[in-house]
Amino acid sequence: MTNLTSLGFIIEHGNAWWLHHYATPEEVQKLFRKVRDRSLVAAMLGLAVADVDDCLSRVSTLPNDAAYTMPDRENAWSQRDLHILGQRWSCGAAVREIARLLGRSPRSVSTKRRTLGLPRRTRIKACVAAAIFAEKRSAIPEDKKTILTHEQASLLTMEQRRGRTWYIRNNLEKLTMTAHKRANRVRWYEKAHVAMAWRHFAFQSPAEIMADFLITENSLKSNASWEQLPAQRGKKHSFFIPADAEIYVQDKDYIRRECLSKRGCFFWTDRVGGDRVSRRYRRSMAAVHGIAA
Repeated sequence: MTNLTSLGFIIEHGNAWWLHHYATPEEVQKLFRKVRDRSLVAAMLGLAVADVDDCLSRVSTLPNDAAYTMPDRENAWSQRDLHILGQRWSCGAAVREIARLLGRSPRSVSTKRRTLGLPRRTRIKACVAAAIFAEKRSAIPEDKKTILTHEQASLLTMEQRRGRTWYIRNNLEKLTMTAHKRANRVRWYEKAHVAMAWRHFAFQSPAEIMADFLITENSLKSNASWEQLPAQRGKKHSFFIPADAEIYVQDKDYIRRECLSKRGCFFWTDRVGGDRVSRRYRRSMAAVHGIAA
């Protein structure tokens, strides 16, 4: 009998439950043959580039890695379209939601998903979903030194995640977050600081950032304040495309620099005419010495 817990993760759409299958090495290889771009494959499947490289290393005959080239035909799928399709599909979004984001029909989205060979979904009963959830939770390693997958960590409560480390979702590098042992807070590693800022500059919605990092709203706001991220006004996206952040940072001429008065304290500011001393340092001095910040 097939072990359903090893096949994929559970998603709920309305009153229906689905088993979203994990990407197999064969599916990774098929998608690479279609798009010929390792980074795009990783982004579409919610994997790190290192995971994609491991799958591709198992076969000897593959096309050369190159940036995705959009076909020259009407209604062709751009790199951005494919990125959104894959990322939202791998996060469990419904076909209709993806179609709305892309301005395409649900039929077009479903057809493209099958053509590219993205992991399929199998409808299951609610009782089966409950049994799979229970078995997946019981299989989570008790050793707190073990790095959890994002899925494993998401099955735990905040209290159960204390002292645990897990991988951030939808990141091309294998970045992690670690919860404090005795509080519902997380430790921010340097690369995680930058990764979160990148989401901010790409206008990803706070709710999706919290879901990808498995952090609370307070943690998100605190980190944004520490990094001195500017207020983002405008439409927020459920997806995250790094190129959007690159464009924003270049357009605003932003840079992340170290505070002159507090070593190891980095923050974002204008490249020309921006702050050299962090806002957090000024506020801490104001609190200690009773001077204006």
